[in-house]
Formats: sequence, C-alpha cells, structure tokens
Amino acid sequence: MTFNHLVAALADRYRLERELGHGGMATVYLAKDVRHDREVAIKVLRPELAAVIGAERFLAEIKTTAHLQHPHILSLFDSGEVDGTVFYVMPFVEGESLRDRLAREKQLPVDEALTIAREVADAAEYAHRHGVIHRDLKPENIMLQGGHALVADFGIALAAAKTGDTRMTETGMSLGTPTYMSPEQAMGERDITARSDVYALGCVLYEMLTGEPPFSGPTAQSVVAKVLTEPPPSARLRRPTVPEGVDAAIATALQKLPADRFKSAAEFGAALAAPALARPRPAERRRLTRIASLADLATVSAIAVALGIALFLLGGRLLGRHGGPPVAFGRGTHVTWNPGLEITPALSPDGRSVAYAAGTLVAMRIFVRPVAEGRSIALTDDSTEMEAAPAWSPDGSRVLFLARGGVASAPAAGGPSRPEIPGTPANPVTSAVWSSDGNRIAFTRNDTLWLSASGGSARPLARLAAADACSWSPDGAFVACAAGNPLYALPGQNLGNQSPSWIVLCRVRDGNVTTVTDSASSNQSPVWSADNRWLYFVSNRFGPRDIFAVPVTTGGRAGGPAVRLTTGLGAHTISLGGTRLAYSLYSLRSSIWSLPIPEHPSISGAGATRLTNSNEYIESFSVSPDGKWLYYDSDLTGNADIFRAPVAGGTPEQLTNDPADDFFPSLSPDGREVVFHSWRGGSRDIYVLPLNGGAVEQLTNSPGQEAMADWSPDGRAIAFNDFDAGGVWIVRRDGQGHWGKPARHWGAGFLPVWSPDGREILFSAGVLEGPLYVLPVDSGAPRLLYDTSAAGAPHAESATWLDPGRIAFVSRDRNGTATIWEVSSKGGVPRFLVRLDPSQVYSRSTIRARHGRFFFSTEDRESDIWTLDVVRP
Repeated sequence: MTFNHLVAALADRYRLERELGHGGMATVYLAKDVRHDREVAIKVLRPELAAVIGAERFLAEIKTTAHLQHPHILSLFDSGEVDGTVFYVMPFVEGESLRDRLAREKQLPVDEALTIAREVADAAEYAHRHGVIHRDLKPENIMLQGGHALVADFGIALAAAKTGDTRMTETGMSLGTPTYMSPEQAMGERDITARSDVYALGCVLYEMLTGEPPFSGPTAQSVVAKVLTEPPPSARLRRPTVPEGVDAAIATALQKLPADRFKSAAEFGAALAAPALARPRPAERRRLTRIASLADLATVSAIAVALGIALFLLGGRLLGRHGGPPVAFGRGTHVTWNPGLEITPALSPDGRSVAYAAGTLVAMRIFVRPVAEGRSIALTDDSTEMEAAPAWSPDGSRVLFLARGGVASAPAAGGPSRPEIPGTPANPVTSAVWSSDGNRIAFTRNDTLWLSASGGSARPLARLAAADACSWSPDGAFVACAAGNPLYALPGQNLGNQSPSWIVLCRVRDGNVTTVTDSASSNQSPVWSADNRWLYFVSNRFGPRDIFAVPVTTGGRAGGPAVRLTTGLGAHTISLGGTRLAYSLYSLRSSIWSLPIPEHPSISGAGATRLTNSNEYIESFSVSPDGKWLYYDSDLTGNADIFRAPVAGGTPEQLTNDPADDFFPSLSPDGREVVFHSWRGGSRDIYVLPLNGGAVEQLTNSPGQEAMADWSPDGRAIAFNDFDAGGVWIVRRDGQGHWGKPARHWGAGFLPVWSPDGREILFSAGVLEGPLYVLPVDSGAPRLLYDTSAAGAPHAESATWLDPGRIAFVSRDRNGTATIWEVSSKGGVPRFLVRLDPSQVYSRSTIRARHGRFFFSTEDRESDIWTLDVVRP
C-alpha cells in the first residue's frame, strides 16, 4: 500500500505526516491521533511479512503487548488492519533512539550506560513476569527521553514467531538481529527463554561502553559463527575505566549456555547496581611499587591512608547511589500481643515509642507504647470513633491520625486532640503526614494529593490513582505514596486486600509524579531512609509480603532495581525511627460455609456446614449452577489464583497459575468456562478460561478497571463493572463464539448479578454497600429496589437472587455480626431471614444462593506489632 493510500485508509483515526524510518520488519510514520489530539508513531508491517504471518493472527498475538504498563516500556496504543496492511500504534517519543545516540557519540559515560541498562533490565523483568520475551533487544528498540530508557516493540518478534511459518525464510527476514542474537536464537531454537533477552542486553551494554558490539563481521553468517564459537570478550580490555564488577556481569550475561547466564533480568540489573571498584591495572601497581621503594614508611602510610579514605568515600557514594542492601536487620521484638487487630505502627523519631491503631474493623483507637518496656496509653478518650493511620510530628511531641473523615492530632503523652484537616465523610482523607519541618501536612482525598500549611488553607498538588500511606522525604523534596489501592491499610472489610498497587513519588516543587515500582503486585507503605537515597516498602511480588528497598535519584526516579531485604516476613505496613523498623504482622484467613435457606426467621444460624478448611485467604467465590462446585480465589500459592472444589467435599483443584492476581471467578451455565478478572495486563481486565485446556481469552483491554463479572443464564453475555469509567457493562458473544466489544449498559453501579430468567440485572450503588437497584436488560432505566439510607434500615453489602421474584442480601452490625434479609424483586420492606453465628466475623460478606442453600464466607484476622533492630552495613 502506498503512503497516499495509507493516509486515506487511516484518515478517520490518524493523520499521517511523514516517514520516520524503516527496519527489517516495519516502516514507521509520524501521525496525529485525531480523536485524542496527540502525536503517535505508527509502525506498518512489511507487506511480505504480513502476508506470511496473517493479519488476524498477528493482531491477536500482539494484544499481550497492550497489557504491559511499565515506566520503561513504550506502550501499545492501537493496532489494526486495512486492505491487508497491518499496523500498530505507539506513543511518539520526543527524543532519540539509543542507536542515534551511539552513532553520534560512539561510547557513553559509564554511569549513563549503567543507568540505561538497569532501566531496560527492569522493563524486561516486568515483561518476563507477564510471560512476554522481547526477542529483539537492540539499540534501535531502546528510545531515550529525558535521560531515561523506553523499550519499544515488546512482544512483536514473539507475535511474528508464533504466527509465522516455514515461509518466513522466503521473505529474507529473520526474527532477531544477529549482532544481539543469543546462541540459542542463532541456532533456530523456538523455545526461547528470558535469558535470551539477558544476553541481548549484555550485548547492548557492551556496545554502550566500548563503541562496538561484542561480535561483529562483514556478513550475518560471520557474526552468527562468532556468537556460536568465540568466547565473550572483555569490555575492560577495550575500555579500562569499566569497573571490574560491570565487566564480570557482562561476561556472565554473554555466556553461551543459557544456564550459565543470570537467571533473570532482575539479577543482571542487580549486578549492575553495585559494581566493584576497579582494581589498579598492572602499570598502576608497578607505579605504586616504585613510590613505595623511594619513599619512607611515613610517606607510604600517608599515601595509604589518603588512598583508603578516597576509596571509602567513593565506595560509599557508589553504594549509596546504586549499591546493595541499604540496611540489614538484627534482633526482632514482639511489642504488642493482644487479641484482635493492632495495625499501622509509626515509630517516634528517636525510635523509642510506637503509635498504632488497635480495635476492630468498625471501631479503632490510637495508642502509644514504649518499645522496650512499659504499657500502652490511649491517645484520646473517644472509644467509639474510627481512628487510624498514626504519624509522628518531626519533634516527637504530637501524633497525627485520621478521624471523622479528616485529620486530627494529639499530644504524644495523651490529652485533648485538635483538628488539622476538616472531615468530609463523603470524601474522607486516606493518608496524612507532616513535612520534615513540621510546617505542612500532605494528605490524600480519593485521587488527589493535597498540601496544607498548619492552620491554613490546602491546595491540590497532584492527581494520583486513589492513594494512601504517604511519606514525606527528610529533605522535603518529595512525597511518596502507595497508589491504586487506598483501602489496603485502613480499617474496614478491605483491610489487607490483595489488589495490586504501586509506589509513586510526587515532587513538592511542581507536582511532577513518577512511578518507582511495578504495578502488577501489591506495593505499599513507602518510608524513606534518613539520607533520602532509599525508599523502603512492602511488596508481595514474590509471594509473602516482604520489605524491599529501591534507590531513588535526586530527580525522583528509581535509580536501580528494588532490593529484597526480608524473606517470608509477612509485614503489612512498616515504619522507620531511630535504629528500629516497626511492622505489623498481619494474617487473614477465611472459609466458605453453607446453610439451608430457612422457611422462617432463624436466630442462631444453626446447621451451617464448613466447606473449606485450608490455611488460606479467599476474597471472593461463586457456586456452579448445579450447586455442586465452589469456584473461588485463594492465596494458597502465594498470590491469588482460581481454584475449584466439590461442595460435598474433596481435594481443591488449581485452575490458574499466573504471577498476577486472579479474582472473582464465575462458572458458565454450561460448565465449560470460568470468567474472572485479573491484573495480568497491569490493570483489572476480564478473562475467560476454558476448562478443556484451551488458552485464556481476554475480553476487555483498556486502562480502566473492569471487574466482578457474572454470566447471563444463557451463557451468551457477561456483565461486569468498571471501577474507573463506572457503570454496568455487558460484553456479548455471537453464534460463532466470538466476543464483541464491551458496551456500557448503565452509567453507575457495582457487583452486577443476572436474574435467573436473564431479563434483569441486580446491582449495588456502592462498592462496599449501598442501595440496591434492578436494571432491565433490554431497555429502560433501573428501578430502586431497596433504599438503605432510611433510618434504622439494614445495610446491603452483597446481594443475590433467590428466584426471579425474590432477592437476598447480607447486612452487618458494628460488631461484625451478619444477618441475611429477603426483599421482593419489585421492592418493599425487607424480611429478616437469619442471623449468622455472632462468634464469627463476616467481614467480606459475599453471599450466593443455589438449590435451597445460602453460601457465605467468614474471616479470622489477627495482627501484632513487631520491631527489628536496623544494622547499617
């Protein structure tokens, strides 16, 4: 297709301006995205390659790339096919490629080369954990913008490899570039692992440092021959200023056998984060020897002392900026041990006292306790209010905390509290922290970070993704927050939930926001080191919640990969003070139960049967249409995966095994598929898993947060809600089994549930609780079924259909005791059915009804405060 034909074909979406360049697989054009008024880069696959691969198959494969959301990955905006021409769309980078930079400068400064390599390694590690291997890492695919790296074309070579066939060789193209191709790729192996990308990155780093790739030659065949036979060359032989540790890391990355390389891109990046100081070269050693032979002992001693001090200072600077573990931990101390919840510890600046919230999910108070000895004292006299998230003033005299939707503070020794930030129950504060000088407070409401002077007005600083648990840097330059899961650290039924989140840094000077962790796992509770160089946080990226640290540059970016400091600790939130680190050791376990639906109101809930009894946390579940199977998510494997188990008893079966979390499973009416939502693409999306062993199919693909899906009774549609865009959405399947484009059916609502006859959808007006509505599927506005705002009316936290004419819902009182109520599908006054066992807590009140029985879950939460002595290396 000619340029003019392409311009005409894409005119409704993109206005093509000019060609930017071309490579072995595609031609790149600069274009304007008409709908979003932004510049984009459109890559058009070479016609012969598109013909061999097949447009439909290629576009289906590169969908995986669209889910990669990482600070150092150039995302995929769009893709499509017009008249046999295949294209995909990426952001236009106002910068240059690494190839352009190398062509101009040939070699890069060592520090800059290492920074680029670490950022590419971080991007590769993220993609590898999501099952995507680049296969073609090279300077042409690494863009440089604002001093940082952006990796392009993740998954494109994989899509070509999976969809192409033996005719690929007829096009004269190969998958991969010989100069950066691993030996296993050069030999034509199809089962390529992440270690192939490690090899390619080693080649790129070698070239950045020396000005030429490790293996080169006049033809592709000659390059491949060297890749397969010659040992990896030393970068230090060509550039002596390359640190020995870097040279050794490159040599490991370039090993012929994959098993001899670093096992992951993260391990390679970590090796580059703390390069060993270069030892003196032979000529330098001879020169030092001559100095020693000519000087007296005092002179030699002075030189040695001066050299030692210089090396110590240089080593300290390198370790502080890039190096390995920033702290080590010593003795652990059990500080609180009362039954129930003691959460969100905050150490005083001198580390001698700890403030924390204690109580139940519906009533908590702030306490202060000496770490070494003594007893806890209540900070305030109010024992019925929900107080949370304490934070100390810089001088240790007062404690800040959340209360009544706002922020208050009280003397650390106890006494009258005073308001700091006014409360707004409809939009409560989720985090608050004093600046290092004590003159300002940074706080979050929903998706905005605010700054307030003590006793003064507040101003918005930045928009964040529903943030909490903020921490102000000691130098006052940045505020770090956990974004994406604001309910993780706050008392309530979502305390400690497993939804992914990420750590962001907001620059106080101008509100600029950067992300310093991945967004596929739970990253929470950021706290700063005293020198501003490290940010500590809690993450479950490797299963249990452990403490990690990421180096932070003066510009507010990650200066290298995160370092894991503990193994299997189980920390919920953390705090630093003096020479101690405090953490809450939080555990959450749950079980699914079944109870006959009573004909008459029941007070005791007698007759309930426990269906699961593992040491696990179940966040959501469903029951098969025939009432014989439970489908649920569980953290048994370290993160949330989908399981099923017979209702009558038996061994659970694991259905998914992905590093990302999978939630909210529901079985199709014919029993052949399970729908669930997952964070596999970096945000919540809807997926369908065939139970016959087929591949998982993704139904939604957007930056939004699609979740909580439910099958229609005929199996031809799925309803779900979107936490970002809002509303009840439906995606339908045609007669050939192809899923269409999701469409919003109503503009607000959560937890949609189809009626047994498929004519209506029940939904709630709130995420956790709220009025219940019934929405006609064909047309028309929803009607209010049950208004929970009336005085004395029981809350509705989860609802289910009993039959087309009746609906049941769960309500909880302040003590966590759950009751089940029934209401007509036409509306009216609810009828009390059963009060569940008051000795058990029903915090996440999912309810299902099948074949004359209720299914519900109970939870057991426990948390104590511990401290660890901090040992500086």
